[in-house]
Amino acid sequence: MPRPKRQSDETVLDTALQVILDKGPVSFTLTDVAVAVGLSRAALIQRFTDKATLHRKVMERMTQAVRDYFGGLSPETGLDPLWSMLKDLIAGMGGGGGTERYLLLLLSDISEPDLQDLAAERNRLAMQAVESRLPASPHDPARTARTASLVQTVMQGSCMQWLVEPHGDLSAHMTAATRDLLTLLYPGHAFD
Repeated sequence: MPRPKRQSDETVLDTALQVILDKGPVSFTLTDVAVAVGLSRAALIQRFTDKATLHRKVMERMTQAVRDYFGGLSPETGLDPLWSMLKDLIAGMGGGGGTERYLLLLLSDISEPDLQDLAAERNRLAMQAVESRLPASPHDPARTARTASLVQTVMQGSCMQWLVEPHGDLSAHMTAATRDLLTLLYPGHAFD
C-alpha cells in the first residue's frame, strides 16, 4: 500500500516553479526541488520521474492556468471589455521585479518541442481572447486577426523594452504602450 502524499502535486509544482525561476530551467535539480518542498529526492522521482518531466508538468500547469483564466472571462465584445481584459492581463505582470527570470523559461520554451507547443498554445489563447473582443468596425473584420497579433506584439515588445531599460513600473509601462496602440487604432475611444 502506497504511503499518503505529504505534499500535494500542486504544492510540489508551485514550489518547482519557484525553484526553476530562482535557479533557471537548466540549472535547477531535482534535489533543489525536493529540499524546497520537504520531500526526499527519491519521492520526487517516484512522482515525477525526472527533471524534464517535472519541468514539463510545471509548464502544463501554467498553460492550464492560462486556459482557465481565458475560459472564465466574460465573452462580451467591444473596446471596453477588451481594454478591461488587457489591463487585467498586464496587471498580472506586476511591477517587474523578477520578470527577467521568466526569460529563461521562454528560452526553454523555444528550445524544447513539448514546451514550445505549450508556449504556442498560451500565446494563441491570448491572441484569440483579444481577437474575439475586437469590434467589427471601424476596421475591416478580415483584419481582426492581424489587429489582435499587433496588440499582442506591442504588449510583448513593451515588456522586453522595459526589461532592457527598466523605468518605473512594468505594468504601467505596458499599459501605456498598449493604450497608445489602441488609441491609434481607435482614435475616437477613450481608454481609461
